[in-house]
Amino acid sequence: MIAGHRGAASLAPENTLSGFKKALQSGAKWIELDTQLSADKTPVIFHDETVNRCTDGEGLVADLTFSQLQALDAGSWFSETFIGEQIISLEQTLLFFMENDLSMNLEIKIHHPHQAEPLVNEIAKVLAKVSFPNEKIILSSFSELALEHCHQVMPDIRLGYITEHNPLVTLEKLKPLNLYSVHLDHKILDQTMAKTITDAGLTLVIWTLNDVTQADKFRSWGVDIIITDKPDVFVNA
Repeated sequence: MIAGHRGAASLAPENTLSGFKKALQSGAKWIELDTQLSADKTPVIFHDETVNRCTDGEGLVADLTFSQLQALDAGSWFSETFIGEQIISLEQTLLFFMENDLSMNLEIKIHHPHQAEPLVNEIAKVLAKVSFPNEKIILSSFSELALEHCHQVMPDIRLGYITEHNPLVTLEKLKPLNLYSVHLDHKILDQTMAKTITDAGLTLVIWTLNDVTQADKFRSWGVDIIITDKPDVFVNA
């Protein structure tokens, strides 16, 4: 399966409604995106700790209210076509996914350990509010704290561990969480590591692959989901 990275990051500003629409138009059934809390505890769709790179504003996402974040231009940095693009909430995004039968790989973006529990609690509230189907979502994170809290408050939700390093030691430690998937930087994955992960019954996800000529190799190793900036190129490859 193909998952659009932050929507379709080669085609539209990342983590925006336009990006999700581009991924949908490309034929992707999965989309990977990031969430973190605004100052007023609204889970918003944004990757970086600051708004500096992907908006016309400055400052920490955590220091700005949702209305302040929505007032920023999150599109013109990418191209003039997307002037006025807004930062959107997790709730808005979940509703769009439900309307369009999309599956979500939601990364719980933790910049500091103290953020893990409050963010997970708010994610749980929003998922319950909109009755998002469990079979359409994977909650993933680099943060072991976030995954542990997810397991406590949402025991039926599929969890994925993201890492840039050999995951095998950490996976042993995380066994009590009953992980569904492992999300690896494709650059560190080899065939032996892939076999160990899939033999353990885990779904194998790689990020962020943009060279379509490598797709068949990774699929032959048992990779289930390829996260890419170019879903339009990969979907029919």
